Amino acid sequence: MECRQLCGACCIAPSIKQAMPNMPNGKAAGEYCANLDRESLQCRIWGQADYPEFCRGFRPEVDFCGTSREDALRILTVLEADTQAQRS
Repeated sequence: MECRQLCGACCIAPSIKQAMPNMPNGKAAGEYCANLDRESLQCRIWGQADYPEFCRGFRPEVDFCGTSREDALRILTVLEADTQAQRS
């Protein structure tokens, strides 16, 4: 599966604990990544040397992305909440 155009759900829904370019403290769940272009919803640093390890490991799959941007945001938000609950 290829990344969906005008989606960006993986750059919004999950929290990222590690430092990354333009976000030295990571990002909270639901927060737009500072590296996400708000117009195209494309990552500005994708494929660069400083592209975060967390992001490198994320691959688009129907189980995570569903069939629409709305599906992806819903699925990833639920997964984020489940992951946080397991850590507590």
